[in-house]
Amino acid sequence: MRVIFDKTELSDAIDRVQRAAQAKITSNTNNGYFIAAENGKVELQANDYTIGIKTSCPAMIEEEGIIVIAASQLQSTIRMMPAGDIVMEKKKEENMVSFTCGSYFARFPTRDINDFPEVKEMEHTNHATVSCQDFKEMTGQVSFATASDKQKPLFTGVLFEVDQYRFIMAATNTHRLAAKEITLPEEASAQGRFVVSGSILSDVVRLLPDEEDSTVEISWSKNHVAFTFGSTYFITSLLNGEYPDYHRVIPTHHDALVTVNVHDFQEAVRFVSPISSGVDYHTINFIFHEDAVEIYEEDPAIGRSSTSIPIKLEGEPIKITYNCNYIEDILKHSEGETVILHLQKNGPLLVEQEEDKAYQYVVTPMRGRH
Repeated sequence: MRVIFDKTELSDAIDRVQRAAQAKITSNTNNGYFIAAENGKVELQANDYTIGIKTSCPAMIEEEGIIVIAASQLQSTIRMMPAGDIVMEKKKEENMVSFTCGSYFARFPTRDINDFPEVKEMEHTNHATVSCQDFKEMTGQVSFATASDKQKPLFTGVLFEVDQYRFIMAATNTHRLAAKEITLPEEASAQGRFVVSGSILSDVVRLLPDEEDSTVEISWSKNHVAFTFGSTYFITSLLNGEYPDYHRVIPTHHDALVTVNVHDFQEAVRFVSPISSGVDYHTINFIFHEDAVEIYEEDPAIGRSSTSIPIKLEGEPIKITYNCNYIEDILKHSEGETVILHLQKNGPLLVEQEEDKAYQYVVTPMRGRH
């Protein structure tokens, strides 16, 4: 087997499959990189049973072959080689494969290709196509609301809902919720409702192309979801469990409506956050008056910080407490000059975006020490 790669092309292809290549090298794991050079193309695969990734890489094939490289150091080794052509070669009588680029040389052991769990594509019966730009934006707007507690694995994921031309992502840790809906460019082939791991979703986003017209096809079955973009196929297991109906959490009425400048609100919350981070549950207190909101937190052992900013209030004045981090998070992901707060005296807060009504964020109040 002898294949000539451009260093950048090979390095990029290895980076795409790296997430699924098991780093722990032991004799009883089917790990490593699968590289097949045949029929005029080179395909790379990695599979750790939770996720499987396969992609293609441009190359000049001088002698066809299939190998499995059991080396966690492959990625860093190729990356450190100089620009130019890299020659990958494996002689038939050897169980080693070499990589040569000028005076740079490395070789790694190969494994039995029959032991490698090849990435199999599932049927694309259930599928929807989304622009990569929309997919990245949606993921950023909702994934931060997932739970970090591994004791609630279902809530560490992001809910996908697909129905005709509608595509929704939603995430919650049961104390706050973020949801975003878009219109698909073409009708989905089927309805779908499933939960994708938040950490794996971030890996998908990292691999998506940046071109404006690039798209990703999402296909799903009972236990798996796959993402197809460019020459890359990424498949992973779904999170098991019945995700709650998040629509029921979104408030349908309010006691007060507040319009506030995003930058002013963010600066005020940021000012109080050092005190908030030192108290139990990171609470922060708000008193919404007719034309201003007072924002403060205090603790006898730590101190007090407070400030106020102008607002426009419609409805009754309200005194309420939230988790400071949850308020900071939505302000980081808000665009436009203002946000609209749908307040309830003893119920959840709905944050509405000035420029994006399809993006909703809900936070439940906390018990404060007023």
